[in-house]
Amino acid sequence: MNKESAEQDGNKIKLLYWSGIALIILVGDYFAGPFIQFPVTYIIPIAFVSWYNGRSWGFVFTVTMSLVRLYFNIFLWTIPWTYMEAGLNFTVSISVFALFATLFTKIAENNRNLSEKVDVLSGLLPICSNCKKIKDDSNQWEQIESYITKKSSASFTHGLCPECKEKLYGSELKILGEDKG
Repeated sequence: MNKESAEQDGNKIKLLYWSGIALIILVGDYFAGPFIQFPVTYIIPIAFVSWYNGRSWGFVFTVTMSLVRLYFNIFLWTIPWTYMEAGLNFTVSISVFALFATLFTKIAENNRNLSEKVDVLSGLLPICSNCKKIKDDSNQWEQIESYITKKSSASFTHGLCPECKEKLYGSELKILGEDKG
């Protein structure tokens, strides 16, 4: 089983979990009655389903839970307000919950993008002991500079450290120093 299908299966299980939470909240809302404003708890499953399953599922939960509350108001409870007020309450709740679904989806997308950027250069990197090339994801060896440039925003300049300068050009540097002196 590859990573994507395992993630999709996990999201389906989470969707069932959030559906169960939504059902529990709706039952609690029904028994709380029309005077206790229980729908504020609707944000919990809407937020989680939006985070893990996306905006469209967040909207599905938004509409479904708001419709169930409207059904409670019109058909199951004797309410002291008019159908117009119940309809207005329904419109406001859908608007607010849809906004929350959109916000949680956007935050989740930003979080995942940030996690991908942060995780790019973590873990063990296979590197050649001699030429310092790195093995990439497709098992190809490439220069360390090009690998890191592809995986990050870093760029490189080249120079010589004092030890390498001495090792490679020590005698020539001494001759140049004597000629100047």
